[in-house]
Formats: sequence, structure tokens, C-alpha cells
Amino acid sequence: MLPPMKILLINNGKGWSGGQEHLKDLALELRGRGVKIHFVARAGTLSETRFLEAGFPVFPMPYRHGLGDLKALADLVCLLRRERFDVVSINREHDLLMSALAFRLAFPLRRTGKLMMSYHLPTERRQLLLGTADVVVCISEHVKACLLRGNPSAAGKTHILYYGIALAGPPPAGKFDINRKRRILAGVGFPVIGMVGELWKNQEELVDATPMLLEEFPTLTVAFIGKAPPVRVEPLKERARRLGVEKNILFTGLVPRGNIADVFHDLDLSVTTHRNEGFGIVHLESLAAGTPVVAYNDGGFVDIFRGEDVGILVDGGTAEFASAVNSLLKDDSRRFAMGARGYDLMKRKYTLRAMGDSYLDFYRKLVGA
Repeated sequence: MLPPMKILLINNGKGWSGGQEHLKDLALELRGRGVKIHFVARAGTLSETRFLEAGFPVFPMPYRHGLGDLKALADLVCLLRRERFDVVSINREHDLLMSALAFRLAFPLRRTGKLMMSYHLPTERRQLLLGTADVVVCISEHVKACLLRGNPSAAGKTHILYYGIALAGPPPAGKFDINRKRRILAGVGFPVIGMVGELWKNQEELVDATPMLLEEFPTLTVAFIGKAPPVRVEPLKERARRLGVEKNILFTGLVPRGNIADVFHDLDLSVTTHRNEGFGIVHLESLAAGTPVVAYNDGGFVDIFRGEDVGILVDGGTAEFASAVNSLLKDDSRRFAMGARGYDLMKRKYTLRAMGDSYLDFYRKLVGA
């Protein structure tokens, strides 16, 4: 009987965001299939804590400038030599240089295991030591295209693997009722549209579109759901005041992850004016809740909607975007049908199980090669 596959996931970032959440979900899925998962995380961070809480071995790395970096490099070399992982997966652009160098130093003559570089955000920067990686994985066509513009030599070994999400049951029948009771946005009536995400993703353009939306729907509510530090909120509020739409704008602040399905239950449409998203897990979560999406035809989430009638991808600018939102808000039957198809799409292609299967198959082929 073959020993279980052993994989090291490296993410030495300071914070905790969608990328780390994805890694945890992936690790749990792979562990359920018998794979031994280990992490490298920055010492003293939320990532270290949460990966440990999930029951994974975590090797904390102190990242400091100067001699601290040399110690971290030496520690990583020792770890690679000692554990001899089947796959070492680097999951953050800023970790590539040190991790690739450590891999070279650990195995200067005969390599043990495979080195994999994963990209979750679009970048066109030249990636030093990317040639050391056996394979490169991107989370969308958009991320892949951006990467290859700056690193064309990686084209032959670059692949795409998609995210998946935990999928509950189908949307309740009440979801497809414009007068349904809202769970989070209590007291807000039809129509309400919302953009979920931190407030640096071109939310200004959605504020600019609001006057055009109010021409068709004077009682419309535009909700911004996400971290809301004053330095981000105040410019948006001032913009809304100048346009005379401040009464129609709502900032919810950060909503706990466990309540995200309730947010999308409340929204009649999920919208985004961000044009450079790596993939967009929030769009998977929206479709899982039966809420169609209106977005620009640009960014990683285009992969989700291509060939699927579960939302509208807009070519053009603010006027075209507002027109697409208004047209869908006016057509209840079309909007509800899109919502039902959205859930079916998630069940068919974007579950955690589907993600785990695709990654495990990829790892097996990589190790077998």
C-alpha cells in the first residue's frame, strides 16, 4: 500500500483573507481524502492560529529584515530536507523568492518532490525564480493572462484550477419574492442591490451609477457590504452627497462570514464595478443563494459566467452598467430564473468536493510525472 501523499502549503502573509480561507477549505477537503497537509505560516499571525485550530501541523516562520530573513531561509531549508514533501505549494507571490531558493538549497543535486507556484491575484510583474517551479497554477483565465504577459516563458507549465465553496441546500421559495423578509437588511424594501467586498474595489463607480438607477427605481437601496474604515467610507459618502444620493446608500460594515448567505438572500441583485478581480468567491456565494450578478466583462469572475445565463456581464461604462441593472430589476421572472440556474451551476461545478477532486487529481498527475 502506498503511503499517503504529503503536501506543504506555504502562505506567509500577515493577515487573513479570501486566499487563506480558500487554503483552509482546500486543506480540509484533501485531508478528508487521506492527504497529509502541512502549513508554513508567519509566526504570531491569525493564519498560524486558524490553521492550528483546524488541526494542521503548522511551521511558524519569523519574517524579519536582515538576519531574520536568513534564519527563516535556513529554517525552511531544514524543514524541506527533513519532511521531504511530495508537493511544495507556494501560495503567495511574495513568498516565491525565498521558498524557491530554499527548495534549491535543500536539494542542490537531486530534487525531492515537486515545486508548485499558485497565483490568486493578477500580476504582470516579472517573477524571479519562477522557472524553478515544476508547475504554475492560476485561479482564473484573467490571472493566467496577466501573469504570462510578464512571464511568457511559463506558458507551457501554467494551469487553471478553480475555487469551490461550501454549498447548502437550494434557495428557499421565499427568496423569489420581492416582498420577502430581509434577514440582515431589516426594513429595506425592493429593490436592494449590493456590492460585497473591501472598499477599495472601485466602489466609486457604483456610487456614480446610482443617479441613473434612481431614474427607474427612486426607492432603490445600494448596500456596500465589507470592511468600512473611515478613510474608505468618507470619500464614498462625500461622493454620494455631491450626487444627492446619500439617502439611498447603505454601509453595513463587515458581516460575519457565517452570515454571508443571509446577505445574498436579502439582495435582489449582487453587483460589482471592480474590473481586476482575481476570481471572486463572493460571486459563487451570491449564485449559491439564488442571487444573479451584474458585473463588467473583465476580471477573473468572467470564467464563472461564460456560457451560463446566471447574470449579466457588461461591456462599456457606467451608463451601460446602470442600464443592465435596471433591466434585470424590471424583469422579475428573468431574474428569478437566473437565480435558480445560479444555484444549479454551483452544485454542478463549484462545490468544495469538486475543488478537492480537481486538486487531488492534479497533485497525483504532478507527482506521477
